[in-house]
Amino acid sequence: MKSKLMPILAASTVFTLALPLAAHACGNKENLTQAQRNQMEQVKNNARSEVEAILTPQQQGQFQSALEDGTKMRSAVANLNLSDEQQTQVNEIMEVAKEQKKAIYSSS
Repeated sequence: MKSKLMPILAASTVFTLALPLAAHACGNKENLTQAQRNQMEQVKNNARSEVEAILTPQQQGQFQSALEDGTKMRSAVANLNLSDEQQTQVNEIMEVAKEQKKAIYSSS
């Protein structure tokens, strides 16, 4: 049981702590130009596609269903019982997306 909970706890910690902090550090979305908002949407879509690419077909279905139900991406991923390798890959994807978002905010 413990081994099944560790990836879930790791994902929850990363997505619960890191991403909201990054959002606050980046700035206010209301201050972005339309072009910057489009860039932000593209970063989000790219991250989603990259995450989906590392998931199993079953995980992809669960992930897509959760997003369609309005679940935030970080919460949707946290509920997928990712392998350690998948978790590492997701963390890397989200870190790159965070840096890209920071760059967009800092260009405003």
